[in-house]
Amino acid sequence: MDEYSLTLKYEKLIYKIAKKFYNVELDDLYQAGCIGLIKAYRNYDEASSASFINYAYKYIFGEMYDLANKSRDIKLNKAYLKLYKKIEEARMALAHRIGRMPSSDEICSYLEIDSSLYLEVVTLTSKMMSLDDEYQTLNGDYLPIKECIGESTDYITNMMIEDGIDSLDDMEQKVIKIRYFEDLTQMETAKALGISQVKVSRIENKGKQKIKEFIAA
Repeated sequence: MDEYSLTLKYEKLIYKIAKKFYNVELDDLYQAGCIGLIKAYRNYDEASSASFINYAYKYIFGEMYDLANKSRDIKLNKAYLKLYKKIEEARMALAHRIGRMPSSDEICSYLEIDSSLYLEVVTLTSKMMSLDDEYQTLNGDYLPIKECIGESTDYITNMMIEDGIDSLDDMEQKVIKIRYFEDLTQMETAKALGISQVKVSRIENKGKQKIKEFIAA
């Protein structure tokens, strides 16, 4: 099947997945989805137990997720994510105080924020986290370092951590990626980079601290 016929056949699937994303142009998402579909078609083994649609879904979603992850617009919400954390903390504090889950108006009053801002923060952040959750379901734990930065990760998204890693210097990025994405020990990382295990440990700890500070800033 040629690429045009392939995309035409699965066009509805591409648009269905594209609807999950926001703050990214639909045409751009469609193009990313087509790339994912073509990759899936080239890699699919008909002897596989998985149906082609399920197999292609992972590729299409992955390409769109990568596009969204690189989009400046979708990263607008670092401040929103921090406010979302405060909203969740306020929700728990008020629930403890009044003996029931508080309403959105009660949370807004407690934090002294406008109800429209509350709605926007909760809606956008929930969508972002939903995308992260689906990506991890399809691909496994995309950012295992999330569990290793020493604080609550309920409001931390893959995108925030990727931005934090991008803020590191070259050697720090190499150490973090080898340690957490390739799952090598500190000694194996030291051999790969030609440095001592002690230096790897120092760079790793410094890198994780920088990521924490980047997220908290």
